[in-house]
Amino acid sequence: MTNDSRQHYIPVSRSKVKEKLFRLQGISETTRTGLEKVSQMLEVIWHHSSHGRLEKMKSLYESMDPDQVGLPDSEGKEEFMETLLTSLHNGNWREISEAEMEAAKAGESVFPISLAVRFDEFESMLLYKLGQQTITDVRTSWFGLKKQELTIEAFASVIQIIQYHPEEWFKQNKRLKHYPGRESLGLHLRLFKSVPKLDLETIFPNASPQMRTLDKAKIIAPVVGGIFTLGLKFAPLLYGGDAGTTSVSIIGGICAMLATYILKSYMSYQKTREKYQSQVSKDLYFKGWANNAAVLNTIVDLSEEQEVKEALLAYTFLLVEPEKQHSHESLDLRIETWLQETFGIAVGFEIEDALRKLKAMKLLRKHDDGSLSVAPIEESLKILDNYWDHIYGYSTTTE
Repeated sequence: MTNDSRQHYIPVSRSKVKEKLFRLQGISETTRTGLEKVSQMLEVIWHHSSHGRLEKMKSLYESMDPDQVGLPDSEGKEEFMETLLTSLHNGNWREISEAEMEAAKAGESVFPISLAVRFDEFESMLLYKLGQQTITDVRTSWFGLKKQELTIEAFASVIQIIQYHPEEWFKQNKRLKHYPGRESLGLHLRLFKSVPKLDLETIFPNASPQMRTLDKAKIIAPVVGGIFTLGLKFAPLLYGGDAGTTSVSIIGGICAMLATYILKSYMSYQKTREKYQSQVSKDLYFKGWANNAAVLNTIVDLSEEQEVKEALLAYTFLLVEPEKQHSHESLDLRIETWLQETFGIAVGFEIEDALRKLKAMKLLRKHDDGSLSVAPIEESLKILDNYWDHIYGYSTTTE
């Protein structure tokens, strides 16, 4: 049972999941102790596997790292990206869709301002999301006397992967003024937290604030209105007629009012722009999670914890509820329901991944009637211990 509208990431720590899971009704102290040992074995095995994957990614990324001493290049990029995207998939990261990006371009949540991102400056660009959350923001008006609390839908975490075009591209396209210089070289990895869905543009390094259509209308409409008013007053003079009875002082007053309104609208936009730039600086400090090589450590750590949680949830429910003879579908529903009731989170549990992990560890049993079970605790510990002992397959010869 899967539902793409729900997050697949379990936004609860492994320790909290274990604390609640091992105290399911009917679990004896002996079973609880055994489950803790099984969990320990799963954790060390996945940690070892994750460490190997991390070292591989760090080695592949080294030449592309913008923070290195010297000039970065793109050697080994394809292999690195393949390994990185595998880790993201294992950790239940999902690519931000084109529709989500278009919604961000068209909408706004925190900043009443339009942002233009020069996407064509990127040779490659990927965005991945993990989890979702609801955050609140307070807006003030009327000189701070009126406050409005807004509810904002946000991505819990976002990874941005970008690579700029080389300097030659900017020269050929007459965009050299936008070339970031040496800082743009290499493959840039950025990890952010709590990013509003409609303000995705704010995490891009080349986003430029622009006037919204509404802001432009506030300035242009009075100008057009003023010109029209003056036209009605003085157009007859062009044909030798009378300019009318409206005094020049009244016309001047109207023009002054229009000019004041235009100036007020423009200053309001400038103030919003300044607040946006100030907020971006603040977000870089508080919402920036990791950059470049440090992102890899975080990705692998989150992926490792996620994989162990999935395997442990499937193993535990199959072990302690044998009378239910869980099928693929019923086990998926049972875990999703438990997560909802225990932590109040709606998760589309990755049952396929969980069962694949148990099968790879030789812990899963599939029966002719379609039901599933797992090896008992003592047998599971022997299987896992044997797996650990033969990870490298080294042998020693004594003389």
